[in-house]
Amino acid sequence: MKHLKSQALLILIIIFSTNSFCQSLDNFNDVLKAKKIDKVFTRKVNKDISERTFLGSIKDKKGKVKYYVVKEFLRIQAAIVYHGHSRILFFNSQEKLTFEAILSSKNELPFELKNNHLYFSYSENGEKKIFSEDLNTLPKMLCVEPKSCYSISNP
Repeated sequence: MKHLKSQALLILIIIFSTNSFCQSLDNFNDVLKAKKIDKVFTRKVNKDISERTFLGSIKDKKGKVKYYVVKEFLRIQAAIVYHGHSRILFFNSQEKLTFEAILSSKNELPFELKNNHLYFSYSENGEKKIFSEDLNTLPKMLCVEPKSCYSISNP
């Protein structure tokens, strides 16, 4: 009987330890289930940190959801320093990641999605400006300002 208890304990330890190693930053269920616009969800796996914000949805002319849009800033530790990665993620109506745009910096992430338009702020000659990108039809290139565009690709 003692042997059986120690085996059961060992199995439980293995299950819990492998479960903690399997945590991933690829899971967006928390953000997509809540669908709370502008709510920041922070997820940490080891020393990597993801800050995700649900921006809203892109809808067709009949009001049916085509895409859910999430912005993410990811800090990944490489040796002693952290590297930042900024993305705009497009999930289909079944909440499967379909497209993404990878940006150069956190400052380029949009601040709003309204009426199928993403809104970005940028500076030009020291003046703060706003740029909007029409997403009624998802373009191949996503511009965050008039002269700065990124490709939209499959993940």
